[in-house]
Amino acid sequence: MSTVLFALALFGCSDNATACRRLDVPVQTYSSRAECTAQLEDALGSEAAMRADAPTVYAQCLSSRQLTVLGKGTVDLTRVNGLQFASAVD
Repeated sequence: MSTVLFALALFGCSDNATACRRLDVPVQTYSSRAECTAQLEDALGSEAAMRADAPTVYAQCLSSRQLTVLGKGTVDLTRVNGLQFASAVD
């Protein structure tokens, strides 16, 4: 039986979230989605989020599989099915 880990990822995005890149910061992992979700606001207020060179920063808890699928390239978050993102505008 495998354990699902959840990772809190930060994305720097265009205003409309069609061009996003994962911020190059260490990914924190959690043993449950609830533990990860409890850290979203802190992540959006972090130094890395505040320094991001993007109009909008999004934070999301993703399973390790989802994070791997998204990778580090440009992603259109409006086309990522089933994910809800918390955001903070710079």
